[in-house]
Amino acid sequence: MKNAYYSNLEHFTATGEGANQLLEYFASFSRQIFGARDFKTILSVFHSELRKIYPDYQAELIISHHNQRPVKFVYDRSTRQAVPAETLNGQNNLYNYVLSKRQVVLTNNYRRFCENLGVEAGALEATAWVGIPLEMHGKMIGALVMWHGGGDRYLRLQDKQFLSSMANMVSFAIENTYLHNYLAEKNGSLQIFDNLPVAGKARNSIKSVLRQLLDSVVRQPQVQYTALFLGIPGKQKWRMLDEGFRDPQFGDAGIDLLLGLAHSPLEIFEAGQDLFWRRENPGHPLNEVLSPALDRFPVGAGLFFPFVLNNTYLGVWLVAFDRHTTHLNHDEVQLYRFIFYLMTQLIEKKSLLEQTQKYESYLKHLERMKTLGELAGNTAHHLNNILSVIIGKGQLLQKRLKESTQFRDLELILQAAKDGAASIQRLQNFSARKKSGKTPQTINLNALVQEVVDIARPRFEDEAQLRGIHYDLELNLGDIKPVSGNSHELREVILNLINNALDAMPRGGKLSIQTTLKEQEVLIFISDTGIGIPHEIREKIFEKFYTTKGKQGNGLGLSIARDIVQRHRGTIYVDSIPHKGSIFLIELPASSSEIVPHSPARPAFYQPLGYKVLLVEDEGIVRETLAEMLEDEGCEVYTASDAREALLKFKKHQCDAVFADLSMPHINGIELAGKLKQLNPHIPVLIVTGWNQLDQALPRSEGLIDGMIKKPFNIELIRQELVRVVGRGTPFHKNGFSV
Repeated sequence: MKNAYYSNLEHFTATGEGANQLLEYFASFSRQIFGARDFKTILSVFHSELRKIYPDYQAELIISHHNQRPVKFVYDRSTRQAVPAETLNGQNNLYNYVLSKRQVVLTNNYRRFCENLGVEAGALEATAWVGIPLEMHGKMIGALVMWHGGGDRYLRLQDKQFLSSMANMVSFAIENTYLHNYLAEKNGSLQIFDNLPVAGKARNSIKSVLRQLLDSVVRQPQVQYTALFLGIPGKQKWRMLDEGFRDPQFGDAGIDLLLGLAHSPLEIFEAGQDLFWRRENPGHPLNEVLSPALDRFPVGAGLFFPFVLNNTYLGVWLVAFDRHTTHLNHDEVQLYRFIFYLMTQLIEKKSLLEQTQKYESYLKHLERMKTLGELAGNTAHHLNNILSVIIGKGQLLQKRLKESTQFRDLELILQAAKDGAASIQRLQNFSARKKSGKTPQTINLNALVQEVVDIARPRFEDEAQLRGIHYDLELNLGDIKPVSGNSHELREVILNLINNALDAMPRGGKLSIQTTLKEQEVLIFISDTGIGIPHEIREKIFEKFYTTKGKQGNGLGLSIARDIVQRHRGTIYVDSIPHKGSIFLIELPASSSEIVPHSPARPAFYQPLGYKVLLVEDEGIVRETLAEMLEDEGCEVYTASDAREALLKFKKHQCDAVFADLSMPHINGIELAGKLKQLNPHIPVLIVTGWNQLDQALPRSEGLIDGMIKKPFNIELIRQELVRVVGRGTPFHKNGFSV
């Protein structure tokens, strides 16, 4: 099946635009099929619309009604009409198998499938074959069949799902024609529908049609009250969709019936049979439901129609008659049964429309998320360039200001920039559904909390003073054990909770942070004296996109914090009293019994490298920063802003290595590496990139790329990578990428 050819359905499901087209197709098909008043129109719509998706397939509709032999209808290409082809006389074939077993059959090897199933294949020259039962309210009314005779067409699971949806709508439409024909025969009884709105008018919504039906039923002789109810199985929660009555005294009947339905036995709905109830029958199964509710009303009998909607909701239609009613004749019961079928079809159609709207909304959400992902990827790339300059310049200043009083401030700036880079990397990893493979660190949470407090200090000191408010900070760091994990992520969690606490105290207040040890768990308490969290939303604050900050919030901070804590095998809790404050507690498992230093000491001395390096980067400030970092390591650097300039300088200077940006106009870094290797096969080329998830061409470029430098830059990693590739002098293969 390597060269398999699928239906046009593959186009619709492959792209977001195709999905929107598929929704439009469904909307058009449903309007036509539900608007059909006769069987001939249904067949015409069915065949013409399916040919748009399956132009090379044979479409057949098998109809079986009132115990008659099933008839196969096919499309006649010469007359462009659906015509009866044959009667299925109970043969042992796949058609009757679908009808008798009431199950979907899909195969791409028709004859082999029939042989294995023990049914006759007949003279049908089919390869791909699918049959979908047509059912309505538990009754088998036929089947939808699609097949193709060529060996190069294949059906898949998505075809089965699509055709099942089509079959459901065809079933609704066919049942509608049965109802219409029946009511047309009952000419005298058709007055019940005289007041229904005309098709096409604004009032002709499903809700208004149900309303008109109930009003018309109430006008029938002996009928005192009628109502539609929906409930949830096992929840004892019911609601009234609508009701109709003659006498105002029935205005409270719906409330009493809701109380009775809350205790109605599920067996009634599972049976799915209409029940006639009389007040004089004390042993009737509906007495507990109807008698207490209707006891104070002039009602002597009722028709009770239970149903189940989409295996999710329970439903009831009740028609209550006056006190003198003791029985109904056959025609009256039949009429109410068909009205009931019509009502349930309308309700199921409304449910189908709501599901379609939810699906459409979901597709639009996916499209927005796709756009957001693309925007986030591009933004992350640009932010990595910006952070490269901040970290690069910061590391250069650190070397020159070791003895300065600003050295600690530089450390905090660099740490904040590195945390920002780690957050961007998590965003890129999330968009690619990829987990970080970094080795867990041993972390001293006291040192980590102190760093976060120093990072946040400008906000709760300098910024607060400018706003004329005051925050009291109480920092109580106890004796704790180290934990294992990612310091960037945990730093982000603590900073987020501190910022949330400050947001909750717009007029100032007290911020308390405490660390302590409980057996093998390290605990961090972050509390505030702010506005607190209402009880009804306390469980929602960790949900994605839920925010109480309005347009200023995105609803991601606490959900990300919870995910990070859970990845560290920990738990986060919240307790809050409205207008008093909130306390967040983080529990993390200790990794050992002794505290270890938070950060390894940096070597005091670096040997100058002395390499000649060609640097190719189209972003001027990034190029300047990286060049300065390489020069500070003792390298002689030649710079170029594009591939053309790089090739000229490469021919002029004898370089030891080349740094090439991955994303450059006209010729990217990989293509440039290919041209450089043609001039000197042994020249080491390192790709510089701000994309965390590499372009697919990069791992495939064996022999062209010798190493990779990720933005934002880190001078130690640059030095380490440069020494490695210049000293090795061998090509870098795809298994060398840490992706």
